[in-house]
Amino acid sequence: MIMSQLQNGGITEIAEKLGVTPVQAEKAVGGALPSLMTELATKSSAASEKNDLGFLSLLDQNKDGSIMDDIMALVAKGGPNSGDVTGLVSSILGGKSDKVVNELSKSSGINPAQAGGLLSMIAPLIMQTLSKSKTEGGLDLAGLSTLLNTQKGKAQEKAKESGMGGLLDMLDADKDGSVMDDAMGLLGKFMK
Repeated sequence: MIMSQLQNGGITEIAEKLGVTPVQAEKAVGGALPSLMTELATKSSAASEKNDLGFLSLLDQNKDGSIMDDIMALVAKGGPNSGDVTGLVSSILGGKSDKVVNELSKSSGINPAQAGGLLSMIAPLIMQTLSKSKTEGGLDLAGLSTLLNTQKGKAQEKAKESGMGGLLDMLDADKDGSVMDDAMGLLGKFMK
């Protein structure tokens, strides 16, 4: 859904803001969307299993879905070309932020600062879309989890088709389809 909205000039706007070609911007967005969607789907599934409503608070912080009516305005506001990954991106990706930025940079041909800026633009778009879907569809946590997992699958297929599958593989190190066990393993290494 977001990618189709970005096709109406959004990719060009992102390219201009980041100082890259539209082809590079489109490829990078093609890697950024599934990376963020995969992590959001994992977080929503885990929250749904535990009936932890904390995930919904992320959406409630970004509940002005009207911004999606003017996607160009959101792109124009977002993503400083500084390489700083925003708090929202960090809350979505957790400790994987640097790895995702570096892999996105390598696989799309943009520098890490541009990759971080791109993630900072794309994350609010995803959250606004989810917030709008939650409100308009009356979705609860389980409904959002189902929606995210469906969208994640579609985004992953498009990423693989465009050659961005390596970025997703990095998120799922043991190739079991779940990034949660990989995140827990990473956390375990830090706790030693």
